Amino acid sequence: MGSGQTADKSGLNRPPRTERKADRVADHLLRQIVAGEVAVGSLLPKEAELAAEHRVNRSVVREAIKLLEVHRLVRPVKRRGTVVLDPVASFSPEVLQAMMVPSPGQVQPDRLRDFLEIRESLDVQMSVLAATRRTDADLEALDAHVPVLRDALGDRDRYNREADAFSRSVARAAHNRIFEMLVWWNQEVATELQYIFDAVRPANEPHLMGVQLLIQLIRAKDSDAIGSLVTTFHQWASPRVMAAAALSSGAALEELGIVDKERTRR
Repeated sequence: MGSGQTADKSGLNRPPRTERKADRVADHLLRQIVAGEVAVGSLLPKEAELAAEHRVNRSVVREAIKLLEVHRLVRPVKRRGTVVLDPVASFSPEVLQAMMVPSPGQVQPDRLRDFLEIRESLDVQMSVLAATRRTDADLEALDAHVPVLRDALGDRDRYNREADAFSRSVARAAHNRIFEMLVWWNQEVATELQYIFDAVRPANEPHLMGVQLLIQLIRAKDSDAIGSLVTTFHQWASPRVMAAAALSSGAALEELGIVDKERTRR
């Protein structure tokens, strides 16, 4: 998805950080659990077996299992072993990422569609609350993003970072801490799909005008108009995100429900 290099704050490209062995083992096991290759309620293989399979020592395996515990995918049970839990009960961004992107470049359409529905609901309600509850300080914070976004026009990475920061400011204007947490969660999940979401967040003037209109409606406390605006945006954006996912995965658009199969056969 990227160039294999990352840019630090100085703008210099540096090699990516080396992945730790425990992270690699944990990611492999996580994806096996999410894919159903390891049944819920079953036991993970013994440490020695996992160490041999992944060609690492047992301390690496123990660390990897601890990481799976953090994701709430496994639970150690005394005298039994490590029990596999249902991934649907995990709220970890990494778990949902693995559900939506089971392998590099391959997007699971049903999971992506579910995620887009949640994004729309979150965005609409959060924006309406921001229009209802915003303070003068919130308006100042929202206004401050506009010149930064304008300066970043044409620079997709910079624009995306600032647009994400703007969304977090909207969440703060809603004065609901759970919305703030959910925005962070949503943005973390979407990092693996940024190349797809770029299809609906171009770093251009029309998108910036949309941001400014959103601020204008929040300032006016016009909750009905802002609900309509955000809903309309998602109804426009979601099919385009699904289409971008289909193209990225090499799938036909009708497989994602974007193009009617009967119509394409005519």
